[in-house]
Parts: sequence; C-alpha cells; structure tokens
Amino acid sequence: MLAAKFLVQFEFLPVFGFLAARFAVESICAKKFLQLAEKFQLAVRQKLHAEIFRREIATGELLALTFEAAGTLGEFFVKILPQVASTLILLPMFLISALAVDWITAAILLATLPVAPVLLWLIGRATAERNARAWAELQKLNGAFKEILSAITTLKMFGRIDAAAGRLKATSEKSSAATLEVLKLAFVSSFALELITTLSIALVAVTLGLRLVAGAVEFEAALFLLLVTPEIFAPVRKLGVMFHVLISARQALERLKIFLAEPVELSASIGKMRVPPEILVKGVSFAYKKVPVLEGLTLTIPAGKITAVVGESGCGKSTLLKLLAGLILPTRGEIFFSGIAASKIQRESFWSKVAYVPQAPHLFEATLAENFSVFGQLDVAKLPELMVALNLPLDLASTKKISRGQLQRLGLIRTLLKDSPVLILDEPTAGLDLETEAKVLAVLKKYALRRTIIIATHRQALVDFADEVIELYGI
Repeated sequence: MLAAKFLVQFEFLPVFGFLAARFAVESICAKKFLQLAEKFQLAVRQKLHAEIFRREIATGELLALTFEAAGTLGEFFVKILPQVASTLILLPMFLISALAVDWITAAILLATLPVAPVLLWLIGRATAERNARAWAELQKLNGAFKEILSAITTLKMFGRIDAAAGRLKATSEKSSAATLEVLKLAFVSSFALELITTLSIALVAVTLGLRLVAGAVEFEAALFLLLVTPEIFAPVRKLGVMFHVLISARQALERLKIFLAEPVELSASIGKMRVPPEILVKGVSFAYKKVPVLEGLTLTIPAGKITAVVGESGCGKSTLLKLLAGLILPTRGEIFFSGIAASKIQRESFWSKVAYVPQAPHLFEATLAENFSVFGQLDVAKLPELMVALNLPLDLASTKKISRGQLQRLGLIRTLLKDSPVLILDEPTAGLDLETEAKVLAVLKKYALRRTIIIATHRQALVDFADEVIELYGI
C-alpha cells in the first residue's frame, strides 16, 4: 500500500515528525494544566476558608485538607492530566503508523497494551485502603503538633515537655510507617509496569528479528517499528511511575467532596434594607474548646440606634460581637435580624449587610488605597472627607506600616465605605487620645443615620455617646 511504502522509504521523516509532535503536545498540555492546577487549588482553598466561618473545624483536619489534599490534587493536574492528554492524542497516531507498516506488529502492540491498565487497577484496589490509613495518621500528627504548640507554655511550666514530645514522636512514627506502606506499593506497581512494558517491547523486537531473518519484513520497516514501539509504551510507563499520585489524588478528592458537601440551601436572602434591622439574641451560648463564655444570653438591640456593650474584661463582649458579625456560630440559641434567623440567611447576603471592625484591624500587604477598598470599589469622593474628619493624613500609595491608632481609624473608614446597615465595632477608640476620640464620635454620629450600630467599649465617652447600654456579666 501507498502509505506503507512512504513510511518505509522515508522512515526517519515520520519518526522525527512523531517525536516533534510529542514534545509539542506535552509542552502545551503541561503549560495549560499548570494554569488549571493553580486555579483549582485556589478555588478549593477559598471554599475551605469559607467553611471556617460556617462551622467548627478540627485544626489537624483543616491543615491536612488545605495543604496535603489540595497539593495532591494540584500534582494530579500537573503530572497526570498532561500525560493522559498527550497519550490520548499521540498513542493512536503511533498505532496507526505501526499498522500502516506492519499489521502483525500492530496486533502484538494492541494485545499487550491493555495488560498494564488491568495491572494498575488491581494494584489500585490494594493501595486505596493503605492510602486512607496514611491520611488518617497524618491528620492525627497535624492535630498533635498543633496541640503541643498551643500548650507549650503550660507544658513547660509543669515539666511535661518530654512526655508531650514522646507522644508526638510515636504519632510521627505511625504516620511515617503508614506512608512507607503506600510508597512500597507505589514502588511495586512501577516495577511491575516496567517489567511488563519491557517484555512487550522485547516481544516486538524478537518477533521482528525472526521475521527479518526469514525475509518476511523489510529492514526499513523493522527499524521504523523498533524506533516507534518504545514511544508507544512510554506514556504507559510514565503513568505507572506516577500511579501513586493518581491514587492519592482520588483519595484527596473523595475527602474534599465529603468535607465540602453542599449543605442544605438556606432559603432567606436579605435584599437591600430600607430600614436598619432590630437584632434579637435569644438563648445564645458559646464555648471556646468546651470552655463556656456565654450561657443562655437573651437581649434585644434596637433598630437604628447606637448600642454600647459594656462589662469587665473576659465577660464575652468580643465573643458577642463576633457572633453578631457571623464570624462564629453559637453552640446553642439563635440570633434574629428583623425576625429572620441568622442561620437561615445566605452567607453572602448576610455579610453584605454587616460590617465588623475588630480591635486590631488587619493591614494587608498592599497600598493603603487597596486596604481602604478591601470591601469594594474605592469611593474617591468620600474617602478624603473621612480621612480629614478622622485626622488621618496618609499617603494612599504607601505600603509602609502604620501605628495602631491609625490602623483603628483605617478599619473604621473601610467599613463606613462599605455602607452596611449594621455596623459592629470592638473597642474603636481604645488607646486614642481624647481629641481623636471626639473626632471618631463625630464621624459615627454623622453616619449613624439608618444604621444599627453596636460598640463594645470600656470608654466612658462612648457609653455616654450611645443611645442604649447593654451590660454583660461573666459566667
């Protein structure tokens, strides 16, 4: 046939073309899948970050999911998918070219190729259980390490550092042993696959050699087939080497699916509020690591008023503000905004209506202009007015650190720019001098219209400034 004669007479030209096509396809696939991996990992970590505000998460589990699971899936996109894509594109081309030259060799290749996937499937069934055990041990190790770090001062005080280090060492050894079992299976799978592909290539080579001696095949055709055969098995061998990545990625995806399973859709969605909401806290309790902070708290925060929350340090003022802001969820009880339970409001809708200023607002590694606009577009008309009113002469293009007092006012300004009907402030004037405090109060008075404002404070000026005062008592 004409195609066979062409390939036989110009065997080096198609070989060169196939090899060039392989490198081009692999390079393009690698670049595209690297970009896809970065986007996918970012999306996964954003979802995990959102879950922190929806429910309590064990630290070890969160660390393992954020770094190990997301990283493993990133490796899947970078290592496995490009290889699969190039295999799907190039393998048919190589098989068709082999078939055009010699149908017997093509039949041998078609008969031996399916052996490798079947072998990998069998090994995968054995690997899945061990991989799950390694994941569980890694979670335990992350949790134990975090627990020791958080309690290291107490452990040192009572002379329990060595005992804690011993427990951590035992957990680490279990995790290492479980991981080693997975690596052993990965090594065995790679070895078995190398053996099968080597025997398959040898079978083709021996068959061609015997037929060449017998004169059943031309030298040029045999040489071409010997050059092409390793390229046909190369993608399969690479997949075998990275098979443990595939198994780990599958396990990681299953864990992420379980963890990020969509909850029951929340039905309520607050539209644009025409009036500021009344907030009802009904039977709310909250505990940090089983240590109660609030117990059965019930109170009403009037709509459109400035309410000061006062009490001794440690009585739960900051905790109450975080509950009102939706940053943490009550262990019992419910919070209602204009009669709608906060737990029934979609998170995006809720956070668009509530602005929260902590005691120490976060300064992002960016210009001050970008820090001011963190909640939306920068209002170039309102921002200079607020900066002058709060005596905050800063260069918006600067990335330098600012003082704590300036940082407090920066946090207040960016929440006012958000223009939310509920404004929650935690000690907004702590550490400020009387003159600056008076400026803050003047700005709050100006922007208090059509807002429900809640302020936790120790300052008498803020207590006198508020319309309502709520006093909390420790448990």
